Order: sequence, then C-alpha cells, then structure tokens
Amino acid sequence: MRNSYLTKIPSALDQIEAATQASNTEVIGHHKGLRLTSHFQPIFSLVHKRPVGYEALLRAQDRTGKNIPPLAIFNMVRGEEETVFLDRLCRNLHLRNFLPAADDTSWIFLNVNPQVTVGGKRYGPYFGELLERYQIPPHRIVVEILEANIHDESLLAEAVDYYKNLGCLVAIDDFGAGHSNFDRIWRLSPQIVKLDRSMIAQAAHNISVRRVLPNLVSLLHESGSLALMEGIETEHEALIAMDSGIDFVQGYYFGKPKESLLGKEQEAEVLPQLCDKFKNFTQKISEKYHAELQAYVSKFLLAAGQISNGASAENACFELLNKPKAERCYMLNQEGKQLGANLTSPLRNTRNDPRFIPLADARDAIWSRRPYFRRAINNPGEVQISRPYLSIAGANMCVTLSLMINSGQSNQVLCCDLDWNETS
Repeated sequence: MRNSYLTKIPSALDQIEAATQASNTEVIGHHKGLRLTSHFQPIFSLVHKRPVGYEALLRAQDRTGKNIPPLAIFNMVRGEEETVFLDRLCRNLHLRNFLPAADDTSWIFLNVNPQVTVGGKRYGPYFGELLERYQIPPHRIVVEILEANIHDESLLAEAVDYYKNLGCLVAIDDFGAGHSNFDRIWRLSPQIVKLDRSMIAQAAHNISVRRVLPNLVSLLHESGSLALMEGIETEHEALIAMDSGIDFVQGYYFGKPKESLLGKEQEAEVLPQLCDKFKNFTQKISEKYHAELQAYVSKFLLAAGQISNGASAENACFELLNKPKAERCYMLNQEGKQLGANLTSPLRNTRNDPRFIPLADARDAIWSRRPYFRRAINNPGEVQISRPYLSIAGANMCVTLSLMINSGQSNQVLCCDLDWNETS
C-alpha cells in the first residue's frame, strides 16, 4: 500500500509540521530517514553594497551523517503527491528558520519545485495558511520559479498570479538556460529575473557574450524586471557582472551558503573592495580602447582635412585604409545617403566573407538611422566614435569613425569602419 502524504489530515499544514522538530536554535525536518535543515546564501545589491536577501537552500543527512545532495532527495520521491509534500516541508523549514534570525527587511528567496508550481493546488491550500500561522509578511518572500520545465502556459501564469496576489515577489530562475525566453518574461512580468550561471561563465571567456550582457540586462529592466546574476565564483566574473549593470549578485565569491545568518557584516566587506577594483577595471578597458583607436583617429582626421582641401576620397584615405583594422571608407550626404561605392582596404580584399556578398555593394544605401551619422550631423567638426556593433556591410563587429566636413559646395559625412572582432 502506497504512502499517503497529504490526503488524510484535514490541514496540509498540520501534516507538514508533524514532520518537523523545533528547538531553541532551529527547525529540523524528517523525511524517509533523512535529517533536513536550512542553509542561507546571501544576495547582494551592488548599489547598496550589502545583502538584501538570502536564498534558502536544503541540506540533508542520512542516519550515518552522510550528506545527501538536494537533487538526489527529490529524485528519491515517488509521484507528485510526495513531491508536493517534500517541497512544502522544505519551505516550512526555511521560513521558520529564517525569520527569527533575519533583520526586519531582508528578502528570503524560496525555490518552488516546477511540478508543485502547477500541481500543488490539487492537494489543498498551504502557503497562504503557512504565512498566516506564523504572521509572515508576504512582501519579505521572493518565490523562485524554474519555468523552463513548465509547459502549460495557463497553469504557469495562474501560479505566478497566486503568489503575486498573496503579496509575494516572483523571480524567474535560471533564465538563459534550457527553453527560457523573453516571451514568458513579458507575459509573466516577474519582479526579478535570475540569470543562469552559464551566462557569467561564458562571458568570462567570450568577448561576444560579454558585449551582449549589458544589453540583456537593459532589456530585462525595460521589461519591468530587476536582474540577478547567480553563480559568481571569481573576482573576474564579479567585475563583468558589475560592468553589465546587473542589480543583484549571488555566488561563492560573495558568500557561501551557511546555516546561520550571523556574520553577514563580514560578507559585506567584499563589495567596497570590489567597487574600488571595478574603477580600475573599467579604466583599463577604456584606456585600451582609446589607445587602439588613437592611431586611426589621427589618420582619419588627416584624410578628412585632405578631402576638405579638394583631394579625392580615394587618395585621402589611402594611408588610413592600409592600417590593419581599417575595412572601408565612404561618404554620406546630409540625408545619410551613401555617395558612391565603398573604398575598401587592400589588406582585406582576401578576407571578405563570400557568404555576405549580397551586402557588399552599398552605393545609394541610406545610413541616416545610424547613431554615428546623427551624432556627426549634430556635432560638425568633431570625430564621432561608435560603440562596437554588428556591421551589415560585412556581418562582423565593427567601430565606425564619422565626421561632418565641408567638401566643395556641400557638407558631407566621412565614415570609416574598423574591424572590432576582439578576442579577449
């Protein structure tokens, strides 16, 4: 005969608490011979330079004292009913262990099993009763939902609305892993999105990912969600996270999960030090960027001066186009229309990707939407330097120099695209 976890006692909360044991220092859970306890990992706000919340994590030991990984515990369960029971037991432990030790404002981040997210209501009310019994303010709770494993959109939306209506915050967990996407972010409107560890790990070794990360964070902000980067393990990863504009950080670099919340003042010491290092980090990047560009800006200004004095663009840009990063030069009229063909670097003719030949001919192309054109028009006589972007002309990352000059009877904008496929 199978075990019945949640059907024989009128109150699911009472049945859950029958599996707990409270002492003066902590609440312990018992399930299938395992001793279940709570650990808490700090979550820092980079702006406030202090912990603003803690993620509750399950720890378990068998009768011999051997540690059992949380994933292994949930893999031991048989069926949905036991999954719901164990998930509710964990949340019960975490809340009762957290609140007596925490300050009056910090959040507690609670993971909810995806199966429980959509199926828990079939086993009676629970979470609202738990909050009411212990007088827990719902605004202190961030419910983490791993939405990638939930395929029923209506049930997922219903679960999110349930926690929001209770007054809790909702966080989408592991965004960027599996099948997570912005469509769900836009529909569910979570208050917080946790970026999967894989993102910061890739950004630490891949310049393309590192370049995209700030834009991803910005898009989350524009969607109405704060962004949390989890799994930060090194100083290098922490600096990249700061550079991305992320709101919150979590990981072993900032603080490991602990049974007690005491000592959080010592954890907070890492952030002021990191902020000082971040200043040097960004300064070095800026100095490297401008040092690489300076030689090109000098040749670009020389070419612009020669064109203004009547030289042909082809002759004026010859030296510039013979520098290793220079790809092409071209002239635009005041409406952003390209005048003539691209002047291409002789060093790059053999490196053009034949797959993008349909994009190579830019005669009469309209570049008026490009920021480098608009800035050049609005700031005549000043060289404008674009951020690295994907060039449609060659489908590679590039930086564009632009300058409005007087060429004969009209004002024109001289542009030069530089290859910017950084490798580190």
